[in-house]
Amino acid sequence: MTDSMQAYLEAKRSVDDRALNRRVLERFAAELSAPPETEPVRIVELGCGVGTMIARFVEWNCLPARVSYRAVDRDAASIQRARELVPARLEAAGYAVDSLESGVDETVEGGIPKSTTLVARPDETSDDGSSRRLEITLEVADAFGLEDDANAVVAAALLDIVDLEDAIPGIADLLADEGLCYAPITYDGGTTFAPRDRVDDRIEAQYHHHMDEVRDDGSSRAGSELLAVLPQQGWNVLAGGGSDWVVRPTDGEYPDDEAAVVARVLETMADSLEAVPSPELGADARRRWFARRWRELEAGELVYVAHNLDVLARVP
Repeated sequence: MTDSMQAYLEAKRSVDDRALNRRVLERFAAELSAPPETEPVRIVELGCGVGTMIARFVEWNCLPARVSYRAVDRDAASIQRARELVPARLEAAGYAVDSLESGVDETVEGGIPKSTTLVARPDETSDDGSSRRLEITLEVADAFGLEDDANAVVAAALLDIVDLEDAIPGIADLLADEGLCYAPITYDGGTTFAPRDRVDDRIEAQYHHHMDEVRDDGSSRAGSELLAVLPQQGWNVLAGGGSDWVVRPTDGEYPDDEAAVVARVLETMADSLEAVPSPELGADARRRWFARRWRELEAGELVYVAHNLDVLARVP
């Protein structure tokens, strides 16, 4: 069993690293590379979790010289963990990180600060001689309850659990003219395991049925739907590509903490199928399927693949 949502988010870092479509990411970085001369590029990340994407952008050199990065998540525990992980990873990447005093002592449940701002500067200047500066605000907030005027919105692994017809206009409202939406790791209708089992297809169908008909928001085909909905709402889709998750053992061992990712997926699927009665595949058959998958995971034999899409678009 996974310990917490934060442990899962940390464990999937390496899975995302492999999955992210580099062509789409490179286009996103290129589109960010020509900001107004006197202003920092303003980025808002929705559902930032434990801050993995911020650190990845820095480590992979995806950001312009001067950036203001607002990262929000409604889960206070995730933001609190991000306040530990992001400075550590930026310092490991050669940045000096300082906290800015906000003058506001607002807290959320548990006494956790609602907002914290960090400033990161590298030891060396950028190629053009100007000082690089990254200002990061880590904030407990609802992704779609914000006001902003950003050059880019990042929504990683988020648009498959919300209503796209509402979310896309909400993102547009956060963007300045010609602003970008980068939506990587958007689920798109494929959860498979190996070795195969004769009821795999029915398990997957029930899982997707829960996403589409039982869960409050989201879709099992969100990636493909995003590519259709954006042009309908006037957006210009700049790039799209596959970003499949693949977790597989080698010699009976999973890399890093990636077994925790598969464990979380199995837990989520089990909870989902509990809410989807099916005369075609009863409770006993489902219990046998999950028991088999847990045995294979613990033995280091289970391969897991999920189909995702990365999408980059410009606001109308």
